[in-house]
Parts: sequence; structure tokens; C-alpha cells
Amino acid sequence: MRIAQKNSSIEKAFAILSVFSQNGGRFELGVGEISKILKMHKSTVHRFLRSMEKVGVIERNNETGKYRLGLKLYELGNSVSLKKIMVDRARKYLEDLHWYLNETVHFATLKNGEVVYLDKIIADRNFVIISEVGKRLPAHCTGLGKAMLAFLPESDVKRIIKEKGLKKFTKNTITNKKDLFEELKKIRECGYAIDNEEIEDGLRCIAAPIFNGDGEVIAAVSISGPSSRINETTYEEYSKHVIKTARLISEELKNVNWRLI
Repeated sequence: MRIAQKNSSIEKAFAILSVFSQNGGRFELGVGEISKILKMHKSTVHRFLRSMEKVGVIERNNETGKYRLGLKLYELGNSVSLKKIMVDRARKYLEDLHWYLNETVHFATLKNGEVVYLDKIIADRNFVIISEVGKRLPAHCTGLGKAMLAFLPESDVKRIIKEKGLKKFTKNTITNKKDLFEELKKIRECGYAIDNEEIEDGLRCIAAPIFNGDGEVIAAVSISGPSSRINETTYEEYSKHVIKTARLISEELKNVNWRLI
């Protein structure tokens, strides 16, 4: 692919994009690799990549130093589901959390005031959890839901409560608006949420919010398991790992233009 004779900046930018698109947008490439494919000087490739990174159509992986197609391109092109991209980017961190704690791991977002499960990795233990990828559950009685509600504007939370209510599922379900807002305040202070058998007896969860680069909550990650394993003796240790995972995914999704509710 020779473009050395072309002077148009737009043509050069699209030529660089085409290198990635030929691989389905899934592979990362370094400056040298792109330079070799396009017969373009490395300094020119680097300059274009930096400019394209600024507008979000290209992203740099800080770990490898290589580049990949950015989320903005997916949004503009509408060719790939943004939710799928979020799952793909988060997956390795979810797997790490699952491997370390051997509990069921969930990744979810919030739509129309409900928790929507985007991914799930089941623990290698005999404990059945009602969640499924694609399933929706109330926000007020799940760790994932409360982790996201805690960082939404108060007006949005009030609207969700008005539209969805605070249905009781177990004796521990929060059904009072004042109590829920007090719970959300605690979550903001400690950085994680706990589902203390609030949607299902015997089930506990620890969840932490995931933010984009503008500091907006866009998703949450959690671990779930029986109350015999997730309890006061393990909250501190487990929550550290969940929060760390949430931070890593937040960095990975910092350019995502995803809106809750």
C-alpha cells in the first residue's frame, strides 16, 4: 500500500485506519509496523497517531506502547456494539479477579434504571446465582446497582426510585428512600457497595463503580458468592481486589462515550 506520493492529511489518516480495519480492528500495531506496511516515515506515522489519539479514533495501550482503533471510531461507525467493546476491553481484568478470588464475577451497566448484566464468569464452586448475561435486575437491591446509583446525580436516583419503586425481595432489602440515600452515601465514602442478601437469601456481593475519563460512572464490577464466604471477615480483603479491578477497567474504558439510565 503505497501512499508516499499522496499529500492529503485525510488520505494518510484513513490509510493508517485501514491498516487496523483490515485486521477487524482487533489487533494492536506499533509505529514501526505501520510504517513498514504503508511505506511511510516513522515520524510521520507517529505524528498522525498522536493527532488521531487526541480525537479518540486511535488509542494507545500504555502497557505495550502499541496502538489500536479507538472507541470513538466504533461509536461513529456504528459497526460494532459499544457494549461488546466494553466487555472485550474489561474481560481480561474480570478473568484476573475470578482467578484470584474464585468467586463469580459480574460486569454490568445501568439502563432504564435497571442493572443490565454484560458479562459473567462463574466460580468453580457449587453455588447457583440467578444472574445471566442480558438479564435485568433492580438497582436498589444489588451491589452492582447500588455502586452505580451512588455516583449518579441525586435527581436521577430519585427519578429511578419513582419509576421503579423499592420492591422488597428479602428481609434485608432496602425499601425506604431515606435509608437508600444513606446507603449510597456510605458507598461513596468507602468506594464499594455490598449486597447483604438483599435480593436473594444466602447471596452476598461486593461491587465497585467504573468511570470514564470524565469521571462519569458507566458500569460496575462485582464478585458474588454465598454469605458463608463473603462476610465481615472477607469484606476488607475482597473489596480491595474489586476496587482495583474497577480502576483498571476504568482506565481501559476512559474514552468510552456511554451514558447510564
